[in-house]
Amino acid sequence: MARLERMPTHICLQIEPQDRVLEVGRQTRDDPPPFAVIPTPDVTRLVIVSKEQAEIGRRQLRIEVIGPQRVRLTNINEANSISLSIGSVLGPGESLDVPLPLRVTRGSVQLGIEVLGGERLSEIEPESNDVFQSLPASPQSPSSVVKIARRMYADDFVPQTATDSLVASIRGSNAEDMFDRLGQLVTVLQRAASTADFVDVIARTAMEMVNLDHAAVMVRDGGTWRVAALSEQRKGGGDSWQPSQRLLNQVLQDRRTVWGSPGAAGAAVSESAASIVALVAAPILDDAGDVIGAVYGDRRVGIAWNRPPIDKFDAKMVEIMACGVAGGWARMEQEQAAVARRVQLERFVTKEVAQRLEEDPDALLGRDADVTLLFCDIAGFSRISEQLSPTATFEWINAVMEMLSQCVLATKGTLVDYIGDELIAMWGAPLAVADHASAAAETAVMMMNSLQTLNEKFALPAGESTQIGIGLNSGRVRVGNTGTEHKLKYGPLGSDVNIASRVQGATRYLRTPALITGATARQLNGKFCTRRLCSVRLKNIEHPVELFELVANPGPTWSQFAEDYERALTAWEQHKLQSAIETLSQMVARNSHDGPTMVLLSRAADVWSRDQHDYDPVWTLPSK
Repeated sequence: MARLERMPTHICLQIEPQDRVLEVGRQTRDDPPPFAVIPTPDVTRLVIVSKEQAEIGRRQLRIEVIGPQRVRLTNINEANSISLSIGSVLGPGESLDVPLPLRVTRGSVQLGIEVLGGERLSEIEPESNDVFQSLPASPQSPSSVVKIARRMYADDFVPQTATDSLVASIRGSNAEDMFDRLGQLVTVLQRAASTADFVDVIARTAMEMVNLDHAAVMVRDGGTWRVAALSEQRKGGGDSWQPSQRLLNQVLQDRRTVWGSPGAAGAAVSESAASIVALVAAPILDDAGDVIGAVYGDRRVGIAWNRPPIDKFDAKMVEIMACGVAGGWARMEQEQAAVARRVQLERFVTKEVAQRLEEDPDALLGRDADVTLLFCDIAGFSRISEQLSPTATFEWINAVMEMLSQCVLATKGTLVDYIGDELIAMWGAPLAVADHASAAAETAVMMMNSLQTLNEKFALPAGESTQIGIGLNSGRVRVGNTGTEHKLKYGPLGSDVNIASRVQGATRYLRTPALITGATARQLNGKFCTRRLCSVRLKNIEHPVELFELVANPGPTWSQFAEDYERALTAWEQHKLQSAIETLSQMVARNSHDGPTMVLLSRAADVWSRDQHDYDPVWTLPSK
């Protein structure tokens, strides 16, 4: 059966192969005092501390024998961590398979685990006579420490904090030296904040300013410590140099700066002629207060003689440097996140817009904006794609979308989304654009003019060509990130977005490639060739919407043709059917390919044939 005994520096647990499951913890109300071994049918309970010693949980550690010299350790406590002498830390609920013998530490309690009759812990790990101290509080920012130091040397200074007290304890003969070192440190931190190799700068600075023989920036990586940067007074020891795992694990557990004099087991010695006389380590914390690294250093007798021990001020200097590393790593994470965000943004908007969003992340929050929206899809996409292979369809739609996207970006528009064979774009947000309607109309004209080049480059089945339908509408919408934190989708919401989508759908009924609403047409101020086509009722839109055709390449007779169409449309709206039909018939005779003229003539003729002279001139479209 397992045995517990008190050693000079730790509690020793000796287990036997037949011990299957052991549970270590604090004395409960019904338990005998330490060091009790209490067998039960399922588990053997080991009481290692009295009920007053709260740093150990009532149920702290589970030990399962899984081999002759091997156990599985599980931290069954829900609140605290356990340090292992092999350099690992078990958080709440975590398990690890480890060889024996081994030392387990929680707070001031150390438990050595050995196999009865096997190798003793003392044979491989001499008992330590470390003398370590901790600073009384978690690291402060460099600026706050410097302000405290300047204040405390005023004539009326009275210590108010623990940091005041520790720096006040060294005031006097070395006050000037303290100010010099603080000033140098602030300068170094400011310089290091803008360099890519700041961890090397910090390690070198720690070595020089705290008079260390080795200084390192350590990183927590997968539950172990890794060297990120190392500086040494004398070159050559870097390959074999190792930090004190005991000191680092104490920093990890306490989340405080630790310094002092180690015993024989304080650290591994990298040079036979050198022995460690002093150690210091300060935690590098993330925003959540978790230890993600440490600034670590040592002094060795064999490299320089007769130096004073590391004191509180040295420890505080190292702690400030750890703050600097934390700030540098935070800066790197922010920069990497900014680059990733910019790359993502630049896939949908111009570089200028991406930069604007990077400078002002609040621009992604919802706000109202005056914009012009463009919806564009490929006419006859389903019919044509049925005649193409999946690979050819993929290549075709990619080529079309690339062409349409380049047109949007050329006028500094925002690519909102791609939905199947449809592209959605916007002008006026996230950056305000005074003439957003003109920019959108210019884009639509560019899109229509690019079709010829696209059709020359991309061969479709006989009788087919790439055609598009474009709808534009201007209005006030809500813009912002309509996606999630995981997938950014900057875009608009509101009824004017729905109108733009419906207008695009109306292009197939009016047989024209580009339609704009009256709201957009009124903002163009005659800069583009347009003609009023009709008023329509759009699905799920309450009020009728005026539709205008946007013409990319008007011919020499287009102005007269547009005037004739306006005269016929006015007659239609005034219920003068005969006049409307006569004018439209003459227009068709001159140009039988004009879609809007044929559509209005068909509507007028249908009403005339049914003798419904009380018709509604507003056209209710059959679908979206």
